[in-house]
Amino acid sequence: MADTREMTSPETPTAAEPSAVGGGVESRIDALERQFAMLFSAYRTRLRQQATDVDPALKPSGFRALQELVAGGPMGAGVLAESLGFDKSVLSRLLHELESLGLVSRGQDPADRRAVIISPTDRAVERMEAIRNGARDEFRSNLAEWPDHDLDELARLLVNLWPR
Repeated sequence: MADTREMTSPETPTAAEPSAVGGGVESRIDALERQFAMLFSAYRTRLRQQATDVDPALKPSGFRALQELVAGGPMGAGVLAESLGFDKSVLSRLLHELESLGLVSRGQDPADRRAVIISPTDRAVERMEAIRNGARDEFRSNLAEWPDHDLDELARLLVNLWPR
């Protein structure tokens, strides 16, 4: 499993940081931006490690494609490209790599014989589920000691962060 120390021990403001000593809105936003940058960096590191855990030759973009396929089930290449925000030509090369690693298979769409359906292989599903279960257990363990009101507040704040 991936080493997630950088993801599970975020820096907290110290007395020397403006946000901890009554700094203005700008300093507080700067501190938040630093925390998000650290979070995203940890996420990218974790994504690379999880991809390697599936197969040493798997790239993070391939891991994301497998996440979509395992979660959403078999789908057409156009739907997969749209859900990932990939250009179809980029996805085509990626699917070729995934197929050569034995992680996806292509089949005919029963509703439209001209269309192709992409499916994760059993090996891919097993590896992805093992990784997802390990990550979920680790996440729950990291938050197990948090008081309920802190968990509720974090969820509320995250929902309010993104425009709807």
